[in-house]
Amino acid sequence: MWPFDQPPNSATFTTRQVIENRRPITRVVHDQSDHGWQFISDDGANMDDAMLVSLSEIVAHDKTVLEIADLSPGWIAIRSEIGAPWNREPQYADATEISVDWSQIGDANDFYDAVFRQCRSPAWHGRNLDALADAWIAGSINENGPPYVFSFSLLKRTPQRLVQFRDAVLEIVRESISENGGQLKIADEQSDAPQSPVGRDFES
Repeated sequence: MWPFDQPPNSATFTTRQVIENRRPITRVVHDQSDHGWQFISDDGANMDDAMLVSLSEIVAHDKTVLEIADLSPGWIAIRSEIGAPWNREPQYADATEISVDWSQIGDANDFYDAVFRQCRSPAWHGRNLDALADAWIAGSINENGPPYVFSFSLLKRTPQRLVQFRDAVLEIVRESISENGGQLKIADEQSDAPQSPVGRDFES
């Protein structure tokens, strides 16, 4: 019986180093957003080297990946070499979490005070959306990211005067995840269960 949660012909991310240079697969990512799989070597995951192959091709290439076919979505498995044990951990376990309760945000300064503290932003960081995009998307401004895990709660209780600002922040968040990886977890009054679109581990 096929052990993966995706069919054998499903498109799977890997790299030229794995397929063409026969480098060992040492990092496997099972994305939470679409349950897609990534199979990466120690050489990293640059988009210039990315390849799409079928999941069955990966298994034919290295049957030891069957050992982690039960890896849960939103988790990664890492090993030092083929034959070594797999270590499993949540995807982006080391990423800084940025938590915002939108019901407690009275104005833009409240928002910037909250997120700059969590990002360990420099004192000269601009308090505007362009500066926020520079920090969260381009990076190299804050001490601890990107990528980030964004935990936003009670969006429906955002003050009406801040809804447009909140939505602009969400667009920056989604672009940050698209460019750098990370997670967006949203919880509202009806459910504590987060909705978690997850970015790829591949670097642009």
